[in-house]
Amino acid sequence: MKKTFLISAFLTCTAIGSSGQEFIHNSSVTGICYAGTKVRREYTPPPSAFFTKSSKSGGNITVYYTGFGAAAKTAFEYAVSILESVLPADTKLTISASWERLSGGGVLANTSITGYAAGWGINALNPLAYYPIALAEKISGSDMNAPQEADLFMKVNSTVNWYLGTDGKTPVTQYDLVTVAIHEICHGLGFFDSMNSDGSSGYYGLGSLPVVYDGFVENASGQKLIDTLIFKNNSAALYQQLTADKLYFNGPLVKSANQGFRIKLYCPPKWDSGSSVSHVDESLHDENGKSLLMSPYLDLGEAIHNPGKLTLAVLGDLGWVNTRIIHRAAGDTEDAQREVTLNVSIKSDTTYNQDRVAVVFSFDSFKTSDTLYMIPSGTPHQYKTTVGIPAYNSDLQYYFFTEDIFHRVYRAPSLYDAMRFSSYIGTDTVRPIIEHAPVTYCLETTDSLKFNTLAADNIGIDSVYIEYKVNTGNSHYLSLAMKGEESYSAALDLKKLNVAGGDSVRYRIVAVDSAHNANITMLPDKDFYVLPVEKIESVVDSYSTDFSGAAADFFNMGFNISKPEGFTASGLHTIHPYESPETENGSIDYMALLRHPVRFSASGLLITFREIVLVEPGETGSVYGSPDFYDYVIVEGSPDYGKTWLPLADGYDSRYDKSWEDAYNSNIPDINSLTAGNESMLKIHRVYYKPSDKIKPGDTVLIRFRLYSDPFANGWGWLIEDLKINALINSVESNGQSQVRAYPNPGNGVIRLTGDNDINNSKSLMYSVYGLDGSVHLVNHPYDGSGIIDISSLETGMYLVVLQKGNRKIVIRYTLIR
Repeated sequence: MKKTFLISAFLTCTAIGSSGQEFIHNSSVTGICYAGTKVRREYTPPPSAFFTKSSKSGGNITVYYTGFGAAAKTAFEYAVSILESVLPADTKLTISASWERLSGGGVLANTSITGYAAGWGINALNPLAYYPIALAEKISGSDMNAPQEADLFMKVNSTVNWYLGTDGKTPVTQYDLVTVAIHEICHGLGFFDSMNSDGSSGYYGLGSLPVVYDGFVENASGQKLIDTLIFKNNSAALYQQLTADKLYFNGPLVKSANQGFRIKLYCPPKWDSGSSVSHVDESLHDENGKSLLMSPYLDLGEAIHNPGKLTLAVLGDLGWVNTRIIHRAAGDTEDAQREVTLNVSIKSDTTYNQDRVAVVFSFDSFKTSDTLYMIPSGTPHQYKTTVGIPAYNSDLQYYFFTEDIFHRVYRAPSLYDAMRFSSYIGTDTVRPIIEHAPVTYCLETTDSLKFNTLAADNIGIDSVYIEYKVNTGNSHYLSLAMKGEESYSAALDLKKLNVAGGDSVRYRIVAVDSAHNANITMLPDKDFYVLPVEKIESVVDSYSTDFSGAAADFFNMGFNISKPEGFTASGLHTIHPYESPETENGSIDYMALLRHPVRFSASGLLITFREIVLVEPGETGSVYGSPDFYDYVIVEGSPDYGKTWLPLADGYDSRYDKSWEDAYNSNIPDINSLTAGNESMLKIHRVYYKPSDKIKPGDTVLIRFRLYSDPFANGWGWLIEDLKINALINSVESNGQSQVRAYPNPGNGVIRLTGDNDINNSKSLMYSVYGLDGSVHLVNHPYDGSGIIDISSLETGMYLVVLQKGNRKIVIRYTLIR
């Protein structure tokens, strides 16, 4: 029999063949709003739903802002609240909005979405189209990214003369921000096409499949542009259609809202990527004769605070007005059954035909089939029926359908001719499926090691356990406990195993199903995973190396100590170029761990090195920790021998130094940077970590260097040379030992020194300034012997000023006030 269940963490429904949530990352602009040159003093107030919306109705939109002032943020929030009032109640949307300079002719704002999901993976009305992530989440009823991860990114042009009010009284010299925000969010909801042109040919789609909007675009004769029997993809014939100014959006909701007519799209004779096709024609107006929100240009003085029924109808055709068929698969069983009961629930944003909720089923892989109309179960919008089983060892395959008021037929699974639910009634011969990311190493100081795995079976799991051994010794067994649906975990006590550096733990995962004659799966199916135990060396107060002969001091994964051609000194190098995952939501970590723990000083820890960082820059304005902060490098510390790791400073990318960013961006023929590092790019970097509640004086700290790579784009990587790790201050003179004084303290940053002529008048004195938050402001700055140190350019706050002459170091705690 065929395997008819799939691990739910990765796949969306029970099916024959392979299926899944195909997700495609997106980085290109999908919507643009241009500045019109005309003056149009016109105001369309918000819809009535905006004024009557209750806390329990409408959608929910969360926005994370970068660079917005208070007034701009208020206007944007007003736009968001308008859309929340008209979107379905189960809408959840996350936006990352940035206020920045945009180049290009008259762009007010632009939008890009995080990615696309395939229709067959979310049971969409059109299974052979890609859906923008916000719409895909609404249709599937499930999240496809992290709660704080943006579904769409919007950039608002900071150089525009904006009207930031919410009353629609936009002056004729300004552009209305509320209108642009609503317009661009609608693009992010799916109001965009994938049509494009190189000037002679027209083409569309991601691979060979269109985005959902494309399927509604037709010419004057009603011919669909994605009908390849009429217009081949990537053809001159398609290009002629795209620039003929005769394209229309035709969908049942649009025709219902527009008195039976389709709506004309903006298609100028000269192709305009990001604007052509994905806007309505400028000549269209609403029933009151006012401009439509989704026209390509916003004119001066124009304020449209209502998406309008035609915009909402387009969104409804795309899937924002949707009917979802929800079913939990019957599953396989070895019990002899004469019938199987099937249940579904219907969640619809509109009216659906309650007399046409049906199941189509077959026992011969759909060579023949039958249909049963389901009856209400007694609970609103829930239906049931029973299917008779002809014999033991029968393979029941089935799918459901229903129809909404617009005569749209919804099916589950939507790609029903290739993917169907299945229930096998008979002897089970299917082995469990195991998904497990192997543990790659452990430190000899590690107390316990946690193993996590996913395990699933068509009739259920009986048990999951680990078979393990130290080196080549005898096998031992550890049972994994179920922690959630298909999720299992357990911790292995390494102390009891007495492992030391140089040993290895060998293990494999075993899953046993609940069949009468148990089916067993082992991962790996031959031999064992080998998990090396890495040695930790003695604790040191400081550490320094030029990396010549330092190989034994580091445990490396993705790093190596080498001296590549073109470099005169050894260094700690990542693989060049570093790798990036080629699947959405994947990641790769490179790591170099110093085997010597460093004793943490009361004055904090200073790490100094020279480096080159050529890793993918994040979006303009993005900060470490945000979704659009892509690849990065980071220095981390662990005060508990590797159980937890803390950033000793924020992660950073090529933007840390402008010359690195320029070099990275100077040679990107595709999506990867081909610029190689050279010695002229080396810069000094200092990381200072002050004592905190997480790392205290006297703690021993493991230190590691890590490069994180997210999907798709990559570059040359990271190099570290001349590493020094030591206390910020080693032998500090107390006030009793030194007569140096700084006054006035607090002061405005002009510090006068007095009390010790050897220090005050010395031209060989150097001084450094550190923030109490760990920031490094000045390092080894020469002192001119004038008796004055000027740090007035710094912000208000408390600082450590370190004076150094030879081996003498004196620390002054200074408060700068304005």
